[in-house]
Amino acid sequence: MDRLSALIILVLLVAACEDTSKRGGDQPSSRVNAAKTGARQAATSAAFCDVHATTDDKATTFRWPAMANGVPTPAASAGWRWVNVWATWCEPCIEEMPRLLAWRDKLAAGGRKVELAFVSIDESDDAVTAFRKLHPEIPASTRIADPSTGSAWFRELGLAGDPSIPIHVFVSPAGRVRCVRASGVREQDFGVVEKLLAE
Repeated sequence: MDRLSALIILVLLVAACEDTSKRGGDQPSSRVNAAKTGARQAATSAAFCDVHATTDDKATTFRWPAMANGVPTPAASAGWRWVNVWATWCEPCIEEMPRLLAWRDKLAAGGRKVELAFVSIDESDDAVTAFRKLHPEIPASTRIADPSTGSAWFRELGLAGDPSIPIHVFVSPAGRVRCVRASGVREQDFGVVEKLLAE
């Protein structure tokens, strides 16, 4: 390209980018100025949960899957139970465990006792034991006897397909599944968990 052609292209580009303030009243409004903002809505338990029942009479009965090594399923809880499904190979599961434990303690300090139960879907007890030796801060956990039955259990909880973990199951004092979430929890989700446990 010669210098004359380059100069012509440069002049055309400058002309195309002329100052819009010289155009008069037909100036387009700014995207920032045109954006409308409303009051930020509080998170709802319906939005938080993949499966949600607002009352016990609309909820299914919670059933445990068979546990490894013949470990009996935990007895019925006098209050709310929060079941966390995890695995040693699931990074989001491991990352949120300290948060769940802190939230359990924070809820208890606020007068709302919640039993937090961890259920692993690892292939063997050895995997969980070895992992806990390396990470003693990880809480005690039961393990599904046959991880291949996990999908059937998740369907029974109301989840479709093959959901990813972590999975959170909130069980009312009456033993009914009130919320199932197939995703991790974030720090900003604490408020919606409090609301859920107050339903």
